[in-house]
Amino acid sequence: MVFLTPDRADDISRRLAQAESLDAVLDVLGEQIAAMKLAEGYLINLTDASGSNLVSLKVSFPGEFRSLEQTTIGRHNPVSDGYLNSRVFQNRSIQSVHIGNASEHERMVLQYWRAKEIVGVPILHPRHPDQAPIGAVVLIEQKDRIDLSTLAPLHEVLRFMYASLSIWLRYSHLDDMREQAAAAVTENQRLLQFLNDMNSLNSVDMIYDMFAAKLLPQLSFDLAAFSLVENDRLVIQKVCTARPELEGMAAEWLIYLQQNPFPLDPSVSGTVLVLSEDKEMLFSDLQALSSMLMAEHDRNVMHILKSPRSLFISPIRHQKKPIGIFVLYSLDKPVSLSEADTHLLQQLSSFLGTAITSSQTYAVSQAQNLEIGHLNDMLQGKVKELAEQASTDRLTGLLNFRSYEREMAKRIKECQRSDSKDAFSLALIDIDHFKRFNDTYGHAAGNDVLAGVAAEISKVIRASDTAFRYGGEEFVVTLPKCDLQGALLLAERIRAAIEAATHQTEGGARNVTVSIGCTVYQSGDTQDTLFARADQALYAAKGQGRNRVCSA
Repeated sequence: MVFLTPDRADDISRRLAQAESLDAVLDVLGEQIAAMKLAEGYLINLTDASGSNLVSLKVSFPGEFRSLEQTTIGRHNPVSDGYLNSRVFQNRSIQSVHIGNASEHERMVLQYWRAKEIVGVPILHPRHPDQAPIGAVVLIEQKDRIDLSTLAPLHEVLRFMYASLSIWLRYSHLDDMREQAAAAVTENQRLLQFLNDMNSLNSVDMIYDMFAAKLLPQLSFDLAAFSLVENDRLVIQKVCTARPELEGMAAEWLIYLQQNPFPLDPSVSGTVLVLSEDKEMLFSDLQALSSMLMAEHDRNVMHILKSPRSLFISPIRHQKKPIGIFVLYSLDKPVSLSEADTHLLQQLSSFLGTAITSSQTYAVSQAQNLEIGHLNDMLQGKVKELAEQASTDRLTGLLNFRSYEREMAKRIKECQRSDSKDAFSLALIDIDHFKRFNDTYGHAAGNDVLAGVAAEISKVIRASDTAFRYGGEEFVVTLPKCDLQGALLLAERIRAAIEAATHQTEGGARNVTVSIGCTVYQSGDTQDTLFARADQALYAAKGQGRNRVCSA
């Protein structure tokens, strides 16, 4: 029987046409997967803006794991880690994990989910299956092996919904990039404050205390514990509290953990899964999990802490490898973490790992100076990296829209000074028929062309000029001390260079052209009016057949 009947196809099409977000499209896909009854649970993982991770955006777990769904939403799975998602993405084909072919790590995953088999299905372009997938559907089957021949309905629906998924995913990436730029500024400030406090460190105990003193009140947690891997066991190092009245509970918890170090086996404690997968995990409300079957160790800890609400678990990393974990508990109310909070915790986990390793390697008198210097260097580098990320477009290497607005505000003020006699011009560049190019050759090839066009612009402009990626396929060049005639000459050189360039893409060697609109500052102009004239000129260039330069 055909799964995608005309009535079902019409219903899906109608709902996709009414969708106003990626979540709405994923709800439609999730309902279709559930209707197929292929497995007890599933995850829909889609690529992030960088293409380096598959992010879990829609999940439906078997009944006993249903309370973990919100914890899993937003988890990142690197496309290069060699695990199931990675193999689906790299091979562009169905991948299966079962007890007969599982690696040691995969056996742990199967054991955790009590699964007979986990199958990954790539989400491929219907007409260009050789392109990189935009994601993967992962099926979790607990009762029996999955007959791969029964997956035809899933392939059918994925092909049918591919265009909507791809378009809404691209919009989602644009929103994420804007949010990340804003979050980077906030994180920059928080890291600078952390840097100032690092000067007081002189022992590993002080490192634990400082981390707890900063993180607990700032993120509304009450307790913190730090454990390290020693001889294939997870051994407690320190327990810290946010308030003096919790010292008794913390002492009882510490004694229990000291008396019960446990092996690196997820059946003993769920924290081991965080360690083995090297991924953070947030349980927003543990009270919702109280009826769920859990390891004896974890239930004993919950008993000691009486009524814990939220739990955050993170690997402690050194040289990008997990060497232990730290956990944060809230006792009074649930805690939610923003993306900026989570990113900050990821950075601090590496600083913590470096500090611990340094203090274990050197004598206390040497480590006190060496670890602070090393951590300061790392923090300074991270601050610089965050500043660059906040101002630079990752794909093209050009400055981003935020930087463009700062530059324009500065230039407009200069032009408005009564004694300013230097002309200031603006060139707005748009790749011709870029949507058609993406539809024909795929977004990966489109990204290659965007980077290539940016490179050609950078080659032509003067040292005093600045190029920005304005958004999508649009670029802006600011031209200080340049009149309209000079702007037109420079714009023509840019147009000719791009027309002559051949771009090597995943879809083969490709050529594109651009249309350019130029204008010059006029008395009384604002940033908006100046840009609007450049946009009018660009519109005129398109109206006259594209691949040309016009002015306004």
